[in-house]
Formats: sequence, C-alpha cells, structure tokens
Amino acid sequence: MIKAEDLLRNGSRALSPLTQQILRFCQILDDAGAWTWKYRDIAITTVGALFVVRSICHKKGGIDWYALLHALVSGLGSLACIYLDWESASLTGTAEPLRSMQCQGPMTSLHRILPAVTLGYSLFDLADGFNLSFDFVLHGGATGLVMLYFCYYDSPHLLGATLTVEVSTIFLTMVRAEIFPDAISIANMGMFVITFFLFRILLFPCLWFLLVSSMWAERNNETYSNCFPPSMIWFSFTIGLVFHVLNFYWFYKILKKVERKMSGKEGTRAGNDLKEEEHLSNGEHDKKRA
Repeated sequence: MIKAEDLLRNGSRALSPLTQQILRFCQILDDAGAWTWKYRDIAITTVGALFVVRSICHKKGGIDWYALLHALVSGLGSLACIYLDWESASLTGTAEPLRSMQCQGPMTSLHRILPAVTLGYSLFDLADGFNLSFDFVLHGGATGLVMLYFCYYDSPHLLGATLTVEVSTIFLTMVRAEIFPDAISIANMGMFVITFFLFRILLFPCLWFLLVSSMWAERNNETYSNCFPPSMIWFSFTIGLVFHVLNFYWFYKILKKVERKMSGKEGTRAGNDLKEEEHLSNGEHDKKRA
C-alpha cells in the first residue's frame, strides 16, 4: 500500500501541478479510509446512492442523471488513474503495468475503488438493457462479470485505466436533454461521437493489448504466479474481445445515425433514444430498423 501523502512527500519537487492535485485528492480518500473499504461495501453503497438519484431525478429534463453521475465519477476518475499510470515510473520507480504485474498493488486508493463503483452501477446497466436490446444486456452482464472477477481476486486496480470508456457515456446521458438549445445539443452529440471513437475504438484496445501482453510476458514469473490466478490472462483476453465487438458494432450504428442526421432524414432531436427505430425529420419514427 502506497499512501498519496508519501508520493507527494518523496517527489513533490519533480511532480507537475496536475499530478500534485490528483495525489492530494487521493490523499483525501486515504484519510477517509479508502484503502480499507471492502469492494462489496463500495458496490452496495453505489447501488444505494444511484437508486436514490434514479428515484428522485430519473430522467428529468431528458437526462439520465444516475448514469451521468456514475459516468462522471468513473470516467473522470479513470482519467486521473491513467495519468498517474503514465507518471508511475517517476512516482514509484517502476512503470505500469509492469509494476502491477510484479504484485506491487494499487498505486493509489482511487485505482482500487473505481471498479467496485462500476460493479454497483452494472446492476442498473444490466436491468436497463432488458428494456433495450440484447447487446445492452450483454454489455451490462459483461461489465458486472469483469468487475466482479477482478474484485474477487483483489486486483481491480488493473482495470482503473480501462474505465476511461465511461468518458463517452457522460455525453451519451445528455443526448436527449430537453434543456439544451439546438446548438448545444448538436455539440454534445459531436462530443459523444468523438469521445466514443477516442476512448472506446482507439484507446481501449491499446490498454487491453498492453494489459494482456504484460500478463503473458510475466506469466512464468513466480511473483506474478503467486499474485494472480492462471485464468486471469485468458479471462482478460476473452472479455476484452466481447467489449471490442460491442464497441465496434455500436460505433457502426452511431455512424449510420450521424449519416441520417446530416442527410436530413432525421431531425436533430429525433431518434436520440437508444432503441433502433429510424426516426423522421419531424420526430416521428417508422417501423424500419436502423
């Protein structure tokens, strides 16, 4: 266990202002006891908090408030994690993910709690999927499964950086917002497409490949073998493929929707739900599938 206070004290002169601010936030978590929080308790607390937000706000103003709250916490938190991972060599002396493969544990308490938060959210993701389509059910189930697996083996920090995929969800939760004027609504849709491409199509496969290849390279080392189960590398490889298929399938659907909107077949605010009905420029929909 490395406390953020120690990282700040040992490298304060060499650390950038952003690194120092992130570590100070992690220090607040440390002082609150985040290193000792059980994953189960974090997930249950998340379920309770999101249930309250969902019950009170639901989709007021066309925004999925509970999903937005989770996306902000996990998406922005994972950006902090991936930034610290980038700085890990100067912070700890060993670069990530090699440091984790050597069983040195989470770099910060933020790394260990974020996947447990997403584990709690995955119950809502799965439940919502049954009202949408099979691919959303698959995504919710796979998300819950991967978070549960890594939490069970006390290795959720390996997933901290991969939760950057939730950055695109921030904008997705607001694509049906009724409080935005058309210009902001269009800008939000554009940000969703851009962040989906950057984080889910480009970055996530790179992070997945780096994680799996690091596991493969270290699989015969005694330190790695004593820390992680043999199944982890194959589980990570397989579940990663599932998410890649979903992400590329969804990106194809997104591009088709962008094409319809740019051609005038679909209005700015029409067809912004997650179901696959094709909407007309006046906001009505026909029975043709997208």
